[in-house]
Amino acid sequence: MKILMTEPLQPAGFELFESRADVELVRPESLTEEGLIAAVEGVEGIAVRSARLTPNVLAAATRLRAVSRHGVGFDNVDVASLNQRRIPLMLAINANAVSVAEHTMYFLLSLAKRGRIYDEAARNSDFGMRSAPIAVDIAGKTLTIVGFGRIGTRLAPRALAFDMRVNVCDPYVDAEVIREAGCTPVVDFRDVLAETDFLTVHTPLNDETRGIVGKEELAQLRPDSFVINCARGGIVDEAALMQEVDSGAIAGAGIDVYVEEPPAPDHPFLASDRIMLSPHSAGVSVEAATRMSRETAENLLAALDGTLNPAAVANPVVLG
Repeated sequence: MKILMTEPLQPAGFELFESRADVELVRPESLTEEGLIAAVEGVEGIAVRSARLTPNVLAAATRLRAVSRHGVGFDNVDVASLNQRRIPLMLAINANAVSVAEHTMYFLLSLAKRGRIYDEAARNSDFGMRSAPIAVDIAGKTLTIVGFGRIGTRLAPRALAFDMRVNVCDPYVDAEVIREAGCTPVVDFRDVLAETDFLTVHTPLNDETRGIVGKEELAQLRPDSFVINCARGGIVDEAALMQEVDSGAIAGAGIDVYVEEPPAPDHPFLASDRIMLSPHSAGVSVEAATRMSRETAENLLAALDGTLNPAAVANPVVLG
């Protein structure tokens, strides 16, 4: 079986492919559309990280039987093309949920405790800041989670362990499941924005979620509230968020993902000391990278062997 590995994997995944005598690994000369089209001839499987699998690339892969994504987001893959040919798109669903949940807590705590400001003060011997505290406790504060999937369900118990109140909005999860997790189900997260201290989103990026936290939603938050996005760029309206932060309408934000990655050098987020940033790294801890690499290879091999895990399929319509 010819397998295209668009970008390098960690040894855990690469060695799984290498251990199979019936697998021939192919690597593209470039990640341009032309480079990928030239590389997909005859491949039956594709292991993809950030490369864009466009309709033209997928059409050129005439023997393609399965695609495995190194991660859980898949906006770089043309799923419609896969659906037309009943080709499953596999996701590494178990690899980075804990890592993203922890990164969200890192943002939450750093924002509440004004980590950047106090670090700078200590380095400049400004211990006088102690007399006018600006850090806040998160105990007793309200966290509103939008999306209660693999990451949201892991974030909630961590927040509850810090004695936070947790609201959850997810129309695809039964309210009783949310209650059993110790959280308060809400039908529309907009209804609780006025009482929310921290708003965090954990949904895929699609037509339903694009811009779901926009100007109107941000305007309902309080001046001492924070927004966190470790999901996908575009779920939170970047321009509206920047406007609210600059005006003092909200206290700040923690952002790991961007509409354009990397953001342009003049992106206003980069100049704001009230927005904490990370380079789309929430899900790539040392442990997560190993798990993701291994799961990417395992998923693809299982699909090609006819033993795929339906729970890992992003487009279950192809399984009918």
